[in-house]
Amino acid sequence: MIVHELTDIEHLFTEQLQEGYYIIRETYQNVLVEPAGGTVRQVDAGTEEVVTIVFDPGDEYSLIRLDTYTFIGGIPSLIELKETIATEYDVFVHNHSATSYM
Repeated sequence: MIVHELTDIEHLFTEQLQEGYYIIRETYQNVLVEPAGGTVRQVDAGTEEVVTIVFDPGDEYSLIRLDTYTFIGGIPSLIELKETIATEYDVFVHNHSATSYM
């Protein structure tokens, strides 16, 4: 069984997104849990980044989750994230002044 432990939550690239859209990154530490003769053995199974696109409709209700992407082995680069999301969503600002990186 793999256990996912949430280690960090933060917003990514909010200054580069169209108004009302947010990208939330969650970093999970994966631990493989196996029974071992009356005890439990835990093995580090690496980390994964879960990137979620949400939209704030601007009212008192909750955010709307549009999609979730998982990146194994680290934080995706801004270029990789844009390429992944752009296939389905047009949420990034399209001017050249918004090209700062993480």
